[in-house]
Amino acid sequence: MPGVIAFVSERAPQKDVWLVRPTGEESQLTRGPEDEYPMAPSPDGAAVMVVAAAEVGGVHVEQIRLAPVGGGEVVMLSEPRGRARNPSWAPDGSWFVAESDAQGFSDVVRQESRPGAEVVRLAAAREGNFEPSVSPDGTQVAFVSSREGDPEIYVMKADGSDVRRLTAFHKEDMAPRWSPDGKWLSFLSDREGRTRVFLVKPDGTALRVVSGSATSGEEREPAWSPDGQKLAFVARGKEGGNARIWVASVAGGEPVALTDGKSVDDQPAWSPDGKYLVFPSDRTGDVELFLMRADGSGQAQLTKSKGADWLPRWFVPKTPLPAATGQTQGT
Repeated sequence: MPGVIAFVSERAPQKDVWLVRPTGEESQLTRGPEDEYPMAPSPDGAAVMVVAAAEVGGVHVEQIRLAPVGGGEVVMLSEPRGRARNPSWAPDGSWFVAESDAQGFSDVVRQESRPGAEVVRLAAAREGNFEPSVSPDGTQVAFVSSREGDPEIYVMKADGSDVRRLTAFHKEDMAPRWSPDGKWLSFLSDREGRTRVFLVKPDGTALRVVSGSATSGEEREPAWSPDGQKLAFVARGKEGGNARIWVASVAGGEPVALTDGKSVDDQPAWSPDGKYLVFPSDRTGDVELFLMRADGSGQAQLTKSKGADWLPRWFVPKTPLPAATGQTQGT
């Protein structure tokens, strides 16, 4: 299995970002004192974008930082005030977009990936703009906006021009994510009375639900396979039980359950080669990371620390990792 997995660990009093290889060797990437969460790794694999959250003077602050995977000084990319969250990289890594309330209620902003760079407001409707996602070719940004009464999915050019509305329904549409080939956007919507995973083309056509009739309850955490042909997501089955991981083909057909619903399995992330998935599960009594093949076989525990391990991000680093602390042992 290639690559390394960044994840949140609660083994310390605060939430820190750790790295783990599929073989189990671990190293610590961030050390607080704020709670820190891994977002998208940089396209060159040299760093992980991290959101640090803290209460400052009674105000909740979220700051975007860049943590080099080989160790070294963490780079501050956003101002230490207000909330900057949900970053999404341009494909060449030279800039990113994010959600920010530094200048308005909630704007989509664009910034070069270096400290002190100018912050450009791309979407600044007073009703709020959220969850931006850069297209694979870097020419478009999908985002959520409530500018016309309720949260809908929009697409604009990467410079903020040519804003187009893709969805139109009197419920909430949220969390747009581009397929790796740029042919589809996945998003979540409660338009059917429960939150489900939907697909739509970037021109607003071919909108449809992904999960067929096999699931019940809320669907969440859709994750694109690297080839853009499948979506993994989380939901309960028709027969009940706990949240389990499913995979659906973009071409259609019923989804397949990869885990059995006997425990809470969540937040699937694909390996870079598309052959494996990593996911957190509480099946041992503590939340740990597990690995499985893309068909659900070969499920095996990866982390073994006391304290929850979750929010995995799998990528291929292009620089040597910090010295491993060894495979963690249960305590």
